[in-house]
Amino acid sequence: MILEWTSALRVGVEQIDEQHQELFRRAERLVLALEAGHRADVDPLLRYLTDYVVSHFEFEERWMAEAEYPGLEAHRDAHRRFMDDLRERTREYRRQGPTRQVAASARGWLTAWFEHHIAGADVKLGHWLASRERHPPH
Repeated sequence: MILEWTSALRVGVEQIDEQHQELFRRAERLVLALEAGHRADVDPLLRYLTDYVVSHFEFEERWMAEAEYPGLEAHRDAHRRFMDDLRERTREYRRQGPTRQVAASARGWLTAWFEHHIAGADVKLGHWLASRERHPPH
């Protein structure tokens, strides 16, 4: 199973869709590095992914706040849970190293998150923003 962004996950907001595509690319590279046991690749990918996710979540949440999105708090809570899970996955990697088991766990978790959150909450946000002709903050 490949972590691959598809048009079915399109939120309809160019900046968010581009950020999601980058998240997919980096997440797939991370899982492949874990599977291959390449610690030298995993560490920078984990740092990058963590930083990128924080930046992406801040962008989405700022936009939702400015647009007065009614689902902001639930969406923000989902982002917090993701960050908690990411920290736990990072600790698991630090304990066990880049193993196939850690890779399979990461792939399953990321796939579930992307399918549930992006295809659900983010697409819902995109529809809401489009219906109100809201545009990204600058």
